[in-house]
Amino acid sequence: MESGSVNKLEALALIVGPTLALLFFLLEPGGMLVDSVASSDAAGKVRALASNPAMSHVVALFIPLGLLLMIYGLAGVNRAIVISRVIAEDDTAAALSRFGILGMTLGGFGWILSEGTTHILAETRIQSEQAIQAAIPVHEMGIAITLISSMVVSVGVLAFSLSLSARDPMGFHKVASLVIAAVSVVALVALIIGHSAPSEAMITLGRLCYFPWVIWFVILGVRYLKAGSAAQASTA
Repeated sequence: MESGSVNKLEALALIVGPTLALLFFLLEPGGMLVDSVASSDAAGKVRALASNPAMSHVVALFIPLGLLLMIYGLAGVNRAIVISRVIAEDDTAAALSRFGILGMTLGGFGWILSEGTTHILAETRIQSEQAIQAAIPVHEMGIAITLISSMVVSVGVLAFSLSLSARDPMGFHKVASLVIAAVSVVALVALIIGHSAPSEAMITLGRLCYFPWVIWFVILGVRYLKAGSAAQASTA
């Protein structure tokens, strides 16, 4: 692997990881598609997870796997752009890249930890109101971890996208990075307002920002996968 390049496995992880995590996030009981309930309805969320224990456990296994792959892929991109000659001369861009990776890594692991509560909630006895009430603090703890992790990820994606926009010449990838930076600001503001007010509409807006993030990660993965293949072909 050449200096400043992204390994094929890292590029593939950046394509597969975010897509996998988003897919199973959508399939989570009590979430956006399956037995959807309001984010403020803690008892409803617990019932949804416990009513679909098999799906809840599967989701709570595959979301962390997808996030881990995403972090692995982003770390490869970060290594490549930091040591490349283009960005090595730009201390600000390199610093933003490192900060962005740190934010996305910490936030991603926070998301992974919050999925651990799903395994606990999935085993709640829904026939017992007492059991449901006892599970609510666990759910609220998971929500708290998810909230702070989502804000950290938003800041991380913002910094990382700005670092890439500083690296790229004017064109599709630069514009895409700037759009993602704007989306990250929207996500951060929406999450803060949504959980402070609270406002279901703002929380939904914050969640919708995950979609352009995932699309951008996939674009980056494809970009570096093609670049790696071209580099191998030129040295063959």
